[in-house]
Amino acid sequence: MRIWRVDEPFLKDLLRTGLDKLVRICDSLRVEVNLDVLIVECETLNEFHQLTGRAYVIGAVYSKGIIVSQPFEVLRSKGVLEDVLLHELLHHIVSLNFDLPNWMQEGLILYLTGTQPEKLSGRHKEYLLSFMREVRYEEIPTFLDRHRRRSDAEFR
Repeated sequence: MRIWRVDEPFLKDLLRTGLDKLVRICDSLRVEVNLDVLIVECETLNEFHQLTGRAYVIGAVYSKGIIVSQPFEVLRSKGVLEDVLLHELLHHIVSLNFDLPNWMQEGLILYLTGTQPEKLSGRHKEYLLSFMREVRYEEIPTFLDRHRRRSDAEFR
């Protein structure tokens, strides 16, 4: 396995377009961009499965400041490397700033990244469609404010 920080030149170059999108999404959410996360790139699909317990249709998994990813070359060959890493970085940012149930966090991230329901299957499709039923576009700012974590600065 290889451990990366997002600020390393290789990853910054790899994620150039994704980081621009991430900044725009963070601006719309009214949160700071926080890239203080480690990315563990597994050497093999088997290692990914052993570390995460997830099937190979899942490209990466986020938990508590760490993203565990399939080998970058595998994700690159599928044409999803940047999208998968952006998605997991958004899990990091949303987790830091909002208290949302897992299904709603997943639905929100899929919505914010412009994922189309017809391109999804299983639980991801269900989460996106459920989010879209629960929260209308114009209600998103109010919805997020209700679930926003309070910062220490707000209590001073």
